[in-house]
Amino acid sequence: MKKMIRTLILVLIFTGFWLILNESLAVSQLLIGLFFSAVTLLFTNRYLLEADYLGAYSIKPEVLLHYSLYLFIQIYQSGFAAILKIIKGEDSIKIITYETCMSNELGICLLANAITLTPGTVTIDKNGHQLQILAFQDENTFTDITEGNTCSPYEMILRRMDH
Repeated sequence: MKKMIRTLILVLIFTGFWLILNESLAVSQLLIGLFFSAVTLLFTNRYLLEADYLGAYSIKPEVLLHYSLYLFIQIYQSGFAAILKIIKGEDSIKIITYETCMSNELGICLLANAITLTPGTVTIDKNGHQLQILAFQDENTFTDITEGNTCSPYEMILRRMDH
């Protein structure tokens, strides 16, 4: 019964996203959203996930808020830094192999997405705990992280998902 209530809540959340993206509260859009949300969730649970959807993709609200705020700030800081580098002609591109200190697959994927969302960097490959990053940065930008001595601030936030 509890699993059915959780599934229903997810269907309603996904339907809400559907309505927002379609910018319509029409009954037809509501029904279509409910249908596709239910079918997608059931298909995903049955054929694509090894674990339950809620178990695989749960994030503590405080971690999500902290991560979102940090990401928002980093996107703007990185954007302004990239603009300055372009204006000064100090632009260089390199591929960095980065070994994450996280074990949670969801956390690693969120880290890869955060890297891609940040201007000047794109995650081009993920293999286990290793990420290949195409970076529009100078040679010293990732030195402290790539030496493997510490976790990045993103990882420190995302590691709290497990605790």
